[in-house]
Amino acid sequence: VLTTAGNVGIGTTGPTGKLQVEGRITSTMTSVTAAAAATTFAVASNTVKVTGDAGGNTIATITGGVSGMQLVLIFVDALVTTTTADTVNLSAAFTSAANTTLTLIHDGNKWFETSRSVN
Repeated sequence: VLTTAGNVGIGTTGPTGKLQVEGRITSTMTSVTAAAAATTFAVASNTVKVTGDAGGNTIATITGGVSGMQLVLIFVDALVTTTTADTVNLSAAFTSAANTTLTLIHDGNKWFETSRSVN
């Protein structure tokens, strides 16, 4: 769900005759704590802060995405591994650490890695 902020001109057409939207579109960040041995979580926004369980977690399925949605996962610890399986396609397995990020895009069925960062 996206929330609009600022001046948004909806219903106007630009020079090409296509709908023109002006302003800023923002979203909220949500947080998820992966349960012990959990392999699945659902997204509720396009930015998710992920905390692992002390026993460690492997994410193989992410649900709740829509086609074209970009998802940024921000990790707060080194307790989560994300693998290529089920609905997640990565260039290689991703092991979290504090302040690391993983960015994915949804094609309507699966999530595909677009970038990763160790900060």
